[in-house]
Amino acid sequence: MKIHETAFIVSTYRSYHEDISKDIYAKLWNNPDTDALIPEILTTVSKHEAILHSLRNRFFYEEIRGFFKANNGGTLINFGSGFSMYQFSFDSSIATIEIDKKDIIDYKKDKIDHWTKEHKLPNRDIQYTAIDFNQNSIQQIIATLSPMIKKKPIFILIEGVFFFLDRKTTDKLFTVFKELQNPGDMVGCVTYLPDVEQTEVYKRLLHYFDSHNDTNDSFSHQTIPHSYFSKIKGYTLKEHTDEFELSKIYTTDTNINSKKEILNETMYVLERH
Repeated sequence: MKIHETAFIVSTYRSYHEDISKDIYAKLWNNPDTDALIPEILTTVSKHEAILHSLRNRFFYEEIRGFFKANNGGTLINFGSGFSMYQFSFDSSIATIEIDKKDIIDYKKDKIDHWTKEHKLPNRDIQYTAIDFNQNSIQQIIATLSPMIKKKPIFILIEGVFFFLDRKTTDKLFTVFKELQNPGDMVGCVTYLPDVEQTEVYKRLLHYFDSHNDTNDSFSHQTIPHSYFSKIKGYTLKEHTDEFELSKIYTTDTNINSKKEILNETMYVLERH
């Protein structure tokens, strides 16, 4: 499986539970090839994946919306944006910078432009850029993004990405974030905590990726401890929760009884100080 295929899978998951994810545009990305992939994942990895990704989206939907409402607009910088559609659910006072690998960015821009012309999407201020987080240096990433930022404050989102990176690249990105942001700006991010590595569902996830992986599209299997986020230089940990806890708030019929039975991701919100 190529990493970009996960972008289609996650957007389809969000479309299954619009009332939870609040992403009414996710279904635009649905396609037969992805529809054919998902049943095997839900059967062999976890039947809860669609609802969990919808809960993750809901958490950041609420956090981003609240941040920009309090600040009367600003810029959302979405690192590893995939096919996320947050900006279309917010008003036009929010500018967006979308970052991903070139094939995803080119495809997404073409589709967004087309759907906007067809009035399937509202007009939004969106800029796109292709950056390889592993290959590009701190200086190169900053030089690319700094001229693109026209509105303050900044909310940086990096969602569903750390799993595919190593710790060195993760550290590099937080150095980039610190240079781009001012005090009061926010970073929203997601990780698996190391405890998940002992669960059967996580082992099934790794087996699925490894058995379906394209050898030319390798990725890391990273988990990050909670302590990492409480000690990042330049940032204060403001909030954290996980999908298990969110399921208690937004769902009543998922039958999730334990964190150990799901691929339980933890969401963090950090404030630049």
